[in-house]
Amino acid sequence: MTTLPPVRLPTSLFVGRSTELAELAGCVRRPPAVALLEGEAGVGKTRLVRELLRLPQIAARTVLVGACQPMRTPLPYGPVVDILRETGDLLAGVADRLPPVTGALRPLLPELAPLLPPELERGDAAVERHRVFRAVRELLAAYGPILLVVEDLHWADEGTQDLLRFITSPPPPELSAVFSYRKEEGAALPGSGYRLLADARNSLLRLRPLEPGPVAALAADLLGTAEVPEDFALALHHRTAGIPFVIEEVLREVRETGDTTTPRPTVLDLVDIPDLLRDTMSDRLARLGPTVSAVVHAAAVLDMPATEHEIGTVAGLPARRVGSALIRALGAAVLHETDTGRYALRHPLARQAAYICVPGPQRRRLHARAADLLAAAPDPPVVRLAHHHRRAGDLTNWVRKTLAAVDQATEVGDTALALHLLEDALVDDALPSRARNTLAVRLSRVALNAIAHSSTIERLGALLRDGTLGRTARGEVRLNLGRLLMNQAGRMELGQNEIEMAIHDLRDRPLLAARGMAALCVPSFGAHPVEFHLRWLGEALRVIEDARDQELVASVRANEVTALAQTGDPAMWAAVAELPVTARSSRVRRQLSRAYNNLADASAWLGHYGAAREYLGFGGSLLVDADVPFLSMLATGTGLRLDVAAGRWEGLPAAAAALIDEAGEMAYLAADAWLALAWLSLARDDRELAARHLDDALVAAPENAPVSLAVAAGRVAIALARGDVAAAAVGAERAVGEARHKGNWVWAADLVPLATRAFVRSGRIADAADLVAEYTDGIEGRDAPLAVAGAELARGVLASARGYHEEAVTHYAAAADHYAALPHLHAAASAREAAARSALDLGDTAAATRYLTAATTAFADLGATRDEARCRQIARRFRRGTPRGRKGYGDDLSPREREVVDLVAAGRTNRQIAQELYLSPRTVEHHVAKAMRKLGLTSRAAFEPNPT
Repeated sequence: MTTLPPVRLPTSLFVGRSTELAELAGCVRRPPAVALLEGEAGVGKTRLVRELLRLPQIAARTVLVGACQPMRTPLPYGPVVDILRETGDLLAGVADRLPPVTGALRPLLPELAPLLPPELERGDAAVERHRVFRAVRELLAAYGPILLVVEDLHWADEGTQDLLRFITSPPPPELSAVFSYRKEEGAALPGSGYRLLADARNSLLRLRPLEPGPVAALAADLLGTAEVPEDFALALHHRTAGIPFVIEEVLREVRETGDTTTPRPTVLDLVDIPDLLRDTMSDRLARLGPTVSAVVHAAAVLDMPATEHEIGTVAGLPARRVGSALIRALGAAVLHETDTGRYALRHPLARQAAYICVPGPQRRRLHARAADLLAAAPDPPVVRLAHHHRRAGDLTNWVRKTLAAVDQATEVGDTALALHLLEDALVDDALPSRARNTLAVRLSRVALNAIAHSSTIERLGALLRDGTLGRTARGEVRLNLGRLLMNQAGRMELGQNEIEMAIHDLRDRPLLAARGMAALCVPSFGAHPVEFHLRWLGEALRVIEDARDQELVASVRANEVTALAQTGDPAMWAAVAELPVTARSSRVRRQLSRAYNNLADASAWLGHYGAAREYLGFGGSLLVDADVPFLSMLATGTGLRLDVAAGRWEGLPAAAAALIDEAGEMAYLAADAWLALAWLSLARDDRELAARHLDDALVAAPENAPVSLAVAAGRVAIALARGDVAAAAVGAERAVGEARHKGNWVWAADLVPLATRAFVRSGRIADAADLVAEYTDGIEGRDAPLAVAGAELARGVLASARGYHEEAVTHYAAAADHYAALPHLHAAASAREAAARSALDLGDTAAATRYLTAATTAFADLGATRDEARCRQIARRFRRGTPRGRKGYGDDLSPREREVVDLVAAGRTNRQIAQELYLSPRTVEHHVAKAMRKLGLTSRAAFEPNPT
């Protein structure tokens, strides 16, 4: 076997070409055969050939490889001569049986002349040419079974094309050939391709660009990661048109940025045009000449599919020259027809490569012509106009059209485009200072009602730091940045600081300052005590007493009702009754929507679940025509929390995942989704997963008070379930301190029962009693059903720890009824299970059976299989053969004590017994002590198992 010349092994993954490779291999395995491999530059023709040569069935054959070169004056038969010059070993094996005509190759192959027959008597040029063609064909035939590969045939001179046409029409019996070429730069073997394809053994393969799937696989391989995000793969496909060469060049630049593990689409904006791509474009335009270059430059400046007239107008060329130049540009595949009569460059990187080839002064003239062209349209595209004015150096019209484009984008709800336009303009050093104030304020306003990314927040912060804004503009930007930080980023303290500074800056505009005061009166935002927020609420209400701005009044009233609801103040109901359910002004409707969504959130934390769903309905109906993306996302999160409580668990993980994905980098908007997933995991006894979700919720909303307390409660629950009493007690103490500092105990409804249990388990019964008393005091006079249920549950835990089992049963049963009324179904079932345990401790098996049956049924209905199994196991331990009603055992062992004694005698530790019987270690210790006293023993080692 001979492979000529040596082939460099590919270093990237071979993707998206399995069908073409199989077809190509099938063709060349059945000589005589010719395969024509057609495709644009960089599409992967050479790579496909390399993969063909690596196949075992091909590698066993003699392979001759050559390529044509882009030379101004190609050497006659150059690629074929280069191939044959390297076949000395093959020639030596067949020299003695070569026909005389092969002697015609002596002048072309002087290195091999000694192995060739004598040169024939020379004839005229036509005779000599025919002899050379025959000689090459006879030599290839003498070499036996071979595969001839000639690449880049579009660069071949006419003589080479004629020679290859001759030797393949038809080819020698044992010859297979592969010819690759770019159709746009000259068809292979012109005039004979159709004859070749008439033979069923021959094939034409047209390589297309890669689809997004193979692009993703190639990108992952080149970046050294298991996979890349789908949005990155799609952006890469769009930017490169799926051309492998361009993909590899772009990803080489991406690797240098270091962002390769989970690359985002934005990293592609940081990548320079690969040098090779830029140089290739420059060379191609140079070969095509100035007129074609002018047409391509105009298309690059327009940056959109354009008609012949539009391209000619921007290029400044007469119509008669534009048409012919377009035909040449299309023939060279520099331009492509995207739609009937519209032309553009192949992909964004090609456009950039052509664009940077335009000298600066000429580029400005082209942009000015493009602006004039677009301005004359019936419906001028203002975004494009703003871009062309800026590139033409017309700053006044640039600012004017940018603001018009922002207005247009916000009007149709495309706030992402509006933010992009404003941010781009504000980082431009050419922006006039007066316009800078205007655009900065506009950016802050648009961001409030959009899903603002971190780049927007950073841009607003930079504007405040650089000292170029006037006091009034600075005040409004600060105000809106503060609200943005609080509402979407979850950075409460930083947002509150910005707003307090804004109020100072806006001292001459009290009504605008009142918006900041209203933002500071929401208790759930930050760690400030409730009194801080109520003080600002009073200030805001004072300022708007005579205000005529209905949106401002609605904004302050929305936050007033929010503050009342979040603290469980019964006055909330009267305030809610005064809220309208709609309004004429879209801005007022937006404030009403915010009010109802805040009410839904607050009501969910209070336990008014029915009201919460009603408020979500009101808020959602207002959002239909006053859509504010972040509000709808927060409303979705509230609905997820309600669904967990109500036992609507089917489909909840998928809905939560969708919200998390939608929130993206603004994780605060998905905090409720993480929390709902954590609660669901806890209910299903998946502690590891619950812990991860709790961590995610806290990372998303570290300064949201109710979320922070809920996370703390979840962590205490996990620690208790694992038997880590120390961690539970420490976590509980810190969280209780947080609730105490905030001064709003209604948010501790989940925390306090768990904290009470943690204190009891750690032997701090007095601290547990103090906490229950303080909590009961703290929710006195508050309208918070969930807190009432939590208080009953905490009282039950405390009573059980003190040995007051009858009282514990009463409190647990009351808690279960309260939870069921909300409804909070899993909490109700858990409370009934606790009541059953206390009833067992009391010896009331009838009550225990009743509560345990109810709990088991509820757990089964919810699909909480582990909870259901645990309840059934408890029931089996005492139900069979036990008398009904309450019974005292005197000096005899109770069934539970007998059970504990048997397990101690079997060698179990108190912790192991607690886990097996679903008791606390403290309760087991209590049973062991009572059993030792009744049996008159001084050591647990003396326990003996019950022989029955």
